[in-house]
Amino acid sequence: MRWIYDQVTATGDQLDEDGHVMTEVLDLWHRDPVECIYELIGNPAFQEIMAYAPERVFADKEMLKRVIDEMWTADWWWEIQEELPAGATVASVILASDKTKLSLFRGNQVAWPVYLSIGNISKETCRQVSARATILVGYVPASKLECFTEANRSLAGYHLFHHCMEKILHPLIDAGTEGVDMVCADGCVRKVFPILAAYVADHPEQCFVVNVKENFCLKGTVDPDEREEPSECLLRNVEKTIEALDLHCKGHTPELFEKIGMRPVYEPFWRDLPHCDIFSCITPDVLHQLHKGVFKDHLMSWCASIVGAEELDRRFKAIPSLPGLRHFKNGISHVSQWTGTEHKEMQKVIVVLLAGAVDPVILKVVQAVVDFIYYTQFQRHTSDTLEAMTNALQTFHDHKEIFVNLGIHEHFNMPKLHLMVHYYEGILRKGTLDGFNTELPERLHIEYAKDAYCAGNRQDYIAHMITWLRWQEAIDEHSAFLEWLAATELKETAKEVADGSGADEPDYACAYKIAKRPAWPHTPSLQILTAHDASEFLPAFTYFIHEHFPASPVRVDGVRAFRLYKQIKIQRAPNAYVSSKSRFDRIRTTPAIAAHGRKGSIPAFFDTALVIEDPVTWAHRVKGSLQGLRAARVKVIFELPLEFGRLPHPLAYIEWYTPFTRIDALTGMYQIARSTRARQPNAMIVSVDRIAGPCHLIAKCGQEIDASWTSANVLDRATTFFVNPYITIASFASGGFYNDFEPV
Repeated sequence: MRWIYDQVTATGDQLDEDGHVMTEVLDLWHRDPVECIYELIGNPAFQEIMAYAPERVFADKEMLKRVIDEMWTADWWWEIQEELPAGATVASVILASDKTKLSLFRGNQVAWPVYLSIGNISKETCRQVSARATILVGYVPASKLECFTEANRSLAGYHLFHHCMEKILHPLIDAGTEGVDMVCADGCVRKVFPILAAYVADHPEQCFVVNVKENFCLKGTVDPDEREEPSECLLRNVEKTIEALDLHCKGHTPELFEKIGMRPVYEPFWRDLPHCDIFSCITPDVLHQLHKGVFKDHLMSWCASIVGAEELDRRFKAIPSLPGLRHFKNGISHVSQWTGTEHKEMQKVIVVLLAGAVDPVILKVVQAVVDFIYYTQFQRHTSDTLEAMTNALQTFHDHKEIFVNLGIHEHFNMPKLHLMVHYYEGILRKGTLDGFNTELPERLHIEYAKDAYCAGNRQDYIAHMITWLRWQEAIDEHSAFLEWLAATELKETAKEVADGSGADEPDYACAYKIAKRPAWPHTPSLQILTAHDASEFLPAFTYFIHEHFPASPVRVDGVRAFRLYKQIKIQRAPNAYVSSKSRFDRIRTTPAIAAHGRKGSIPAFFDTALVIEDPVTWAHRVKGSLQGLRAARVKVIFELPLEFGRLPHPLAYIEWYTPFTRIDALTGMYQIARSTRARQPNAMIVSVDRIAGPCHLIAKCGQEIDASWTSANVLDRATTFFVNPYITIASFASGGFYNDFEPV
């Protein structure tokens, strides 16, 4: 795909020393978006994950529970399809732009990339940078426009952005009106109509796109002073907006122009794009609006004011460790630079940490916000989950006044809080929000901006970046072709083998992964009792041998040493709400390591897990439930000594917690405690294939947490624990391991 170079002249409102009007000549590099779409829709590597028509998916045979995930399952595609001629194929264009800084420590070089993808490609593939399903379509000039006075510089920036975007996207006008014949990934030729469907950007850039002042709702016409309540916010109308712009351009001041907060940019780039509702194209921004905005900037600051920074820090320090969970060992009050990752880690534990420390109504508000944020991150929605998301938002609004009553905050007239109202409509019309994540453009900056900048000499850097990108893309395309060719040949070979065999080979997918060799091959039983704090290891092992090897002549006390593993990785079943891919969760059984030289001591890690207690009940469970499962702490993973025989799986020494029978009325979470028998831990030896996955426990505490509790000892010192359902989106969605529906 060729690059096009244009010069854009910005005529300012200041005079130079000679009395002439100051101007600035800017470079605009861009590519034909129609050619980019032709490249994407015709890529044979996307053949299996490409859609050409809208679909309706249901979770039940009665077709009452609708499923929304990909863009082609949502409402917008159906509406556009009805407006096009029979046999037309929609290419749902997704644009993303984000200004980024290129220079480090010195200089002020910036770039403003614009990326393009299409919703016809599976969103899971689009999120993979290596899949090359998103194309850099241009660089908008990022100038300070010093030829304008400071008073007019901001508005001049809006004009420049829309002028450049109009040049970049101009080919979409004819293509979206008349259609273009394109060879698609499956080899068929279709009449394709590229239609702008979504624009992914953060809030300041969204204001550039829709040409609306920042203190107004970008999608609706609600008054800026009436955004506190979840009242109906009527969506903006493109035709009326353009009419108001035309009247204002002619010198009139229509009431609508001021009411909806428009800026006097009379030729927005979306003005002539066919079938384009730019206000509907603006997608919710979970990262900046929810993680960084509603949760961190508002909710957490309110809660810190109530609980106190020191008490909140102590609670974060005492969170039990779990692989994949960030431990704030110094609390959160001293963190100076926050990222979206830190916000997500806080959301995993904040509800349980605040239980007992705040008023029950405040806890209900916090839980409602966290629930809402978790629902928005689902990669698949049903009618039920969308209703649950709406109910969570309503719960927040029903009880939020407590912060005003306590004097924590004066009002809730905040743009990011208001935008939560539009999430339901955004998902229903365009699909789940993981397809419009603003984290993807930030990730793309590395390859399409920062790496390209570092490869040049920093002089005329955009032109050098374009040259480097051309070379890099040529290499990537050749490599991708070779990989596709090899994969195609492999498929053909596999097909021939399968056809010749006359029978399908069964798929034996392992439920866990473990090291080929134990980390500690000669561990005496006494060391297991002390280093692994496994006081009941020998009685439990004796019972296991008598149960499974009753005729064995070998005495348990005659075993000199055991072969121990450090950890085991449990395969997590694919969850329809989260991802179609299987992932692995680690369960650690590592004893403490004393300080040595300059290295400090490392505490022991004996993780908690969900273990199959009753295989029969578990086999006939209701999907998504905890039937047949029970929480336990895994202390030792070991091999059965060879003198007793062989088993298909390694063994694990576990100490049970009480069954899932008690539910906390305030949080709706399970409460459990350590299970004992004759005042000793209720221990057992089980095969590792009965470990279903991790289980995160957080100690229940009152108004103030015990100052002696730490992450390393809280599981031993606390008496009652909450089972934390927020540790992953999967556990929040459906118990952590199982899908609760299969689309039909």
